[in-house]
Amino acid sequence: MENILVLLQNTRNQVSKKERVLCDYILSVPTEVMQLSVQSLAERCQISAATVVRFCRRLGLDGYSDLKLHLSAAVQETPGQEYSEIKPGESAAEISSKLQLHFENALKVTAKHLDDQMIEQVVTAIHDAPQVQLFGLVSSSLVAQDIYQKLSRLGVKALVNNDAHLAATTLASGSKNDLLLVVSTSGNTKEALQLLRFASEKNVTTVLITANINSTGANLADHVLESQKIGESVIRPGASTSLVTEFFVADVIMFRYVARYYTEVLNKLRETRELIERLNDN
Repeated sequence: MENILVLLQNTRNQVSKKERVLCDYILSVPTEVMQLSVQSLAERCQISAATVVRFCRRLGLDGYSDLKLHLSAAVQETPGQEYSEIKPGESAAEISSKLQLHFENALKVTAKHLDDQMIEQVVTAIHDAPQVQLFGLVSSSLVAQDIYQKLSRLGVKALVNNDAHLAATTLASGSKNDLLLVVSTSGNTKEALQLLRFASEKNVTTVLITANINSTGANLADHVLESQKIGESVIRPGASTSLVTEFFVADVIMFRYVARYYTEVLNKLRETRELIERLNDN
């Protein structure tokens, strides 16, 4: 299981007011909570002991004793670490430590929830498609562009768009045997949903990489790969955790493709590398 304190930090905005009070109290004094009985903790948070136990279950724990065990492990893992948002005036070292912890746990959760069978299905779909059409907006477009670059080096014919109108035109003029791969963290972006619906009308196979497997997009796509959204700092210049997990999922797909079709793609990779070396020499 991921670091329980990171999980609490990223869960607090998704729970009830009473549970948020409990979250904040545990985050503020985790070492003290380890010494408290469930009744004592409930009294300090002005909630019932039953609420504490239900909250532990919500986190995927066996109960309150299990919570204390995970707290002990988390405190030992990063002694002195504060599990909070980025604060004004924090040093580079403090921010680096927080981000490292955050990313490590995001990747752990993502890897844990990846569906191996779905990965195999997506790899097969990519290999069998005459062309892979990729779409993503804003930060998700970076992931789509990365997949495009890697597919191109593997000898897979691919197109990438971050404009919905151009993507729709490409989809309309393409083959029904093409594959549409959409990257959308929310799974509910209007443009992504429109493209998935257009693809469905044309019987084009679709893949969605998303952090929200309960989204409308996830219901529309033929294959869904889950990247875990365990939360972003409120004080941030842009997406970070979602990008890390989406790049991770994309790389699992790409490396599995190479592993399965190694002999087939080896020459393509060699040719690509040689051409790039010639380009750099000129």
